[in-house]
Amino acid sequence: MGYDLHVHSTYSDGTLTPAEVLDRAIAKGLKGIAITDHDNVDGIAETLAEARKRNFQVIPGVEITTDFGEYEAHILGYNFDWQHPRLLQKLEQIVASRVRRAQSMIEKLNRHHVPVTWEQVLKFSNGRFVGRPHIFKAMEAIGYVDSQHRNSVFDYYLGQNGVAYIPHQEIETKEAIELILDAGGIPVLAHPGRVGADHLIEQFAGWGLRGIEVYYPSHMQELIDRLLIVAEKLQLYVTGGSDFHGRLGQAELGDAQVSELPWVLSGK
Repeated sequence: MGYDLHVHSTYSDGTLTPAEVLDRAIAKGLKGIAITDHDNVDGIAETLAEARKRNFQVIPGVEITTDFGEYEAHILGYNFDWQHPRLLQKLEQIVASRVRRAQSMIEKLNRHHVPVTWEQVLKFSNGRFVGRPHIFKAMEAIGYVDSQHRNSVFDYYLGQNGVAYIPHQEIETKEAIELILDAGGIPVLAHPGRVGADHLIEQFAGWGLRGIEVYYPSHMQELIDRLLIVAEKLQLYVTGGSDFHGRLGQAELGDAQVSELPWVLSGK
């Protein structure tokens, strides 16, 4: 087993606490994980403290959701100073913007006769980070989700073409890459197969992108082979991770991983 470099906890939209994530990672036989909660680093201190108790390796990380024209690109950051003042200031702005976005989506749901409330949604979040999974769980709780059609209901209401969807407008891709670099970290493009825009990788590399998440549960071998060629051409790190979210996610810890930490192998 190796390293799963894309893992979420209850500090964003995961369903397991840092301690529960670590217990599962150890049970799976992983060498280590990166905790990469969405748009915040609030869980890093707790995760590192729990990892020390277990003598288990955790890499500080984050996943920043960015806009690039018609594309939504997620930028993973690794090995940065997670107490960097500019980073923390920007992440605070992003989280505040996310809250406003979630509130606006709830208003749109109400206009489509889904009577979910902000208070109901907050029961499923940590109070700071609020995303579509928390809204969806509140919809389930009030009986607006047929268990046999969960995916289609999510897509209809909250998917990127859903009736209540509102695009992210918190931060642009270039700024996110520069933010991680300024904090001494390694910016990596998450799940390029989901972005559907691997032709943009060279442009992102020109802005300082240092790696590509090549190994990902939904990446087919043809895409993996193509991304490996791109990574070699642009001299980018090759990373991998499951995008584990716990009980709500489709992937399990370790479903995608790398055998060694790529930046260690390259002498970072």
